[in-house]
Amino acid sequence: MGRRLYEACLSGSVLALDLLIEEDQFILDRVGSLTGFFNETPLHLVALRGHLDFTKAILTRKPTLASELDSLRRSPLHLASTEGHVKVVQELLRVNIDVCIARDQDGRIPLHLAAMKGRVEIIWELLKVKPNSIHEKLSRGEIVLHLCVKYNRLEALKTLVQYVHSNGMESLLNSRNDDGNTILHLAAALKQMDTIEYLLGITSVKNHASVKNQNGSTALDVVEHCPDRDLKTMEIRELLLQAGVRTSIRGGLDPNPKSPPVNPPRPQRCGKPGAILKGCIRSFWKYIKVDRDWLQQVRGHLITSATLTATMAYQSILSPPGGLLTQSPSPSPSPPGDLLTESHDEAGQAILDSGTNNGYKAYMVINSIVLVASLSTIMLTMTGLPIRNKFVTWLSIFTVYVTIGCLAAGYVIAFILVNPDVWYSRWTVLGSPDVVVILLLGWLGLLAFVMVLHLCRFLVWLTKKVVKLVKACHRCCGPRPTRNIITTEVNPAGRP
Repeated sequence: MGRRLYEACLSGSVLALDLLIEEDQFILDRVGSLTGFFNETPLHLVALRGHLDFTKAILTRKPTLASELDSLRRSPLHLASTEGHVKVVQELLRVNIDVCIARDQDGRIPLHLAAMKGRVEIIWELLKVKPNSIHEKLSRGEIVLHLCVKYNRLEALKTLVQYVHSNGMESLLNSRNDDGNTILHLAAALKQMDTIEYLLGITSVKNHASVKNQNGSTALDVVEHCPDRDLKTMEIRELLLQAGVRTSIRGGLDPNPKSPPVNPPRPQRCGKPGAILKGCIRSFWKYIKVDRDWLQQVRGHLITSATLTATMAYQSILSPPGGLLTQSPSPSPSPPGDLLTESHDEAGQAILDSGTNNGYKAYMVINSIVLVASLSTIMLTMTGLPIRNKFVTWLSIFTVYVTIGCLAAGYVIAFILVNPDVWYSRWTVLGSPDVVVILLLGWLGLLAFVMVLHLCRFLVWLTKKVVKLVKACHRCCGPRPTRNIITTEVNPAGRP
């Protein structure tokens, strides 16, 4: 009997159910003792499969099955809400609406499960009969809005936000879990760009976007401390900055922005020259400031490029500009003892290597600098020194730019040695100025611009270090304030 009822539930055959009830009219009353229904009821099966007619038939004969729980403490409404069977949900709610707040073994109500699966229509049906179910929390203090973000259900989140606005529950949009995280915190931690953009478009969320969690971190802090610094992370960071979200260090905001300070500071006048200068410096610094972890991110590429430049420098010795002598030149007849006309060229020697060719000597010196700088870069990145150390960072930058500059200088010298006529004849194309000189000057301008940026960053870092050093020396070696101890003699007898 139990097996036949189980198969009828799976197939959704109302006729098979009627035949079973004709044979045993108490079959639904003693369903717990039948084979196949030890952990659940027939209504659980049909709600899971979405058989509407079978659901109506069971609820007509035994409506109390709508509130029965399975071994995981799930009601039929839990299962129907999870699978998105709207008609079945409506039929179950018609019989019993209190099941909307029934919790399974994980503390989740049907609204939570519908949000986790993104069942928008189910969410509307559940909120229609139990509006207060939106306030129900999980064990970690999460409400249904947190679950929408946690499981990346943007459409479900939009549905709930619309319901919140229409019922005057805007405070729920900034609700926090036990860790103090709002839905904006979760969206930032999970790198949900679309969700963050949508939330920042809501006025009540944007006005509270800089609140802190239990760790004292805002949504921007969560992004700043993200271990994976990819392009998406940087886009989210810029999005939060444009919305006015601050970090906990720079912003220093009150975790509860609803209560403004008693004596708010007066805004500074922008007309003062000092304020204008500070504003210009901050604007300029915002465009040249980079991520402090950028060198760590390009560390592997730095080693590869340094190895390549070292190989080029070594190869330039074996194949110098102009080539090598393949055989020793035949000696020319000269008077005996005439050392000035004697040839010292041997096979394998550079053709341009002569006592009077200063250009070739300069090329060899610059090429050696490239080799040493490249090897130094490799050693700095391979010795295991902390790459975040500012001294190591600036030393690595210095060796890299020395390599780049000497490579360009070596190319120019080699160009002059191999093609002197082209260089000195002011080669033009269609009447335009010297193409080589224009390219060289353009590249030098770009190099100078990048060097100025790094110099500005270096001077800022150096200034901060000097200021800290001066303050430390002043605290240690400066004069200490002395106290003037005034003693008065007490005359107990009151005599003058």
